[in-house]
Amino acid sequence: MMFGNMMYLRPGNLWKNFRVLKMHSDNVDGYMKNSYEDTGNVVDGILAQATSHEKELTQHLWDQDQHSLTHTLVVSGKCTLNKSDILAYEEKAYLVLAIDNAGDLGVAGIAYLEERNDLK
Repeated sequence: MMFGNMMYLRPGNLWKNFRVLKMHSDNVDGYMKNSYEDTGNVVDGILAQATSHEKELTQHLWDQDQHSLTHTLVVSGKCTLNKSDILAYEEKAYLVLAIDNAGDLGVAGIAYLEERNDLK
């Protein structure tokens, strides 16, 4: 058997490298100005579109009936992202809505994301 211990991955479901951008606040003329700065960190993960089942399971995180969950990102190891971080991949940007370190064992983590067109 040629593919005995291998997993079948559909095209586009492979590991991707995401640049991590964190929010930075500055005081400009007495007003707070928020901007995102590239941290130089990279997160590797497998990106997938969120299904309606995943949206139903995560409704308690936002305490509302509808929310903007569009994608999930599975990372190997402990997920070190924070809520409101931006993940950039090619020409797309994803806002981190929530993090779930599965079982708190440090084996894998799930990031719940919203694809954003206004952030690049």
